Amino acid sequence: MVGIDPDFEDRAKSYTQQNALSWRIDPIAATEIDTRLAAYGFDHHGISTEVHVQAREALVLFEGLLNAAQAKRMLLLREIRNQRFLSTPMRRPR
Repeated sequence: MVGIDPDFEDRAKSYTQQNALSWRIDPIAATEIDTRLAAYGFDHHGISTEVHVQAREALVLFEGLLNAAQAKRMLLLREIRNQRFLSTPMRRPR
């Protein structure tokens, strides 16, 4: 977690997860959290945007892995086709 002392990172992560769960299921906690976030200038749109920005790197990495797998698949299919073509006997023209 950015800006958190490594000694307290586990505790901060646990606290953040607990707050996120409370925000989702407890309407009173959600109101309190929304009020605190609004005091710092954050709203749902800003939070969603930040989550998207932070997830973008992982999504780009995942897309790269998918593209690499597809390229390897195409090369393998091409090689299989070539091997089948070479292994079939040549027909004589009539």
